Amino acid sequence: MDASAIVAGGFESVTSYLAWDHDRLDEVLRSVSVAVRNGRFEEASARYDRFESGLLRHLRVEEELVFPVFEARSGMTSGPTDVMRDEHRHVRQALQVMRRGLQGSDAGGYEDGLRFFDSVLPDHNAKEEHILYPTLDRLLRPAERAALVSRLQRESAR
Repeated sequence: MDASAIVAGGFESVTSYLAWDHDRLDEVLRSVSVAVRNGRFEEASARYDRFESGLLRHLRVEEELVFPVFEARSGMTSGPTDVMRDEHRHVRQALQVMRRGLQGSDAGGYEDGLRFFDSVLPDHNAKEEHILYPTLDRLLRPAERAALVSRLQRESAR
């Protein structure tokens, strides 16, 4: 999605924007997996590039923008965000395994990475969408929340 479409999205909370981004990335990954299952590795690799760059950007904005604001507002400088950062490391490892599988046209290697990814991401996203993001939304004044959402959208569009 281009920058103008994202900014025009009208997201009113950290939760709504980042949950939307989770869903968007999940859909791209599903298209990668379909292409792999059908033996279309060139197509899968092209779609994977889009997925991986989008997910890495998502992780970056969480680590550089969302987590520091959460820590500053909640006073929790270790705990939830430490767990999230550790899970991000696992996600990055899974991405490397999936990429190696795709580069070698190895469906089994890709699937190994996908299983590792799926062992981390669903619970991780649930914690973010049901605990971390809503808590942050409650801790911010409306103008602060709007400014953060706007910045997240701009950063995601880069």
